[in-house]
Amino acid sequence: MRVKMLNITASAKKYLNYKRIEKDRKYILLTLKPSGCAGFEYDWDYCDGLKITDRLIDDILVVSDVATEAVAGSTIDYNEELMGSYLTITNPNIQDACGCGVSFTL
Repeated sequence: MRVKMLNITASAKKYLNYKRIEKDRKYILLTLKPSGCAGFEYDWDYCDGLKITDRLIDDILVVSDVATEAVAGSTIDYNEELMGSYLTITNPNIQDACGCGVSFTL
C-alpha cells in the first residue's frame, strides 16, 4: 500500500536507493525500538517484503506498523558534511529528546 505519510527528500531517496542496491535488498525498513533515556530510537534495516500493516513510501521505504503514527508528517533528509554523512528525520511528533539526540519521547 502506498501512503504519503512522510516526505523523503531527493537526496535521501538517492542515498536510500544506493544502500538498498548495495545490500541487494528490495526495501529499506524504518521502525522504532525502545532505547536511551528518552524512550525510543529509530531503527533502520532492510527487507524484501511487506507485512499487511506496513506502509510503503515512494517504492523504497517500508515504515513498520510500530513507527507509522510516530513518523507521520516527518521529513527524511540526507546530509553530507565535512565530518561525514547521515540521514536526519525532522519529526513534528517528538515531544522531548535526550541530550545526545539519539532517543526521543512521543
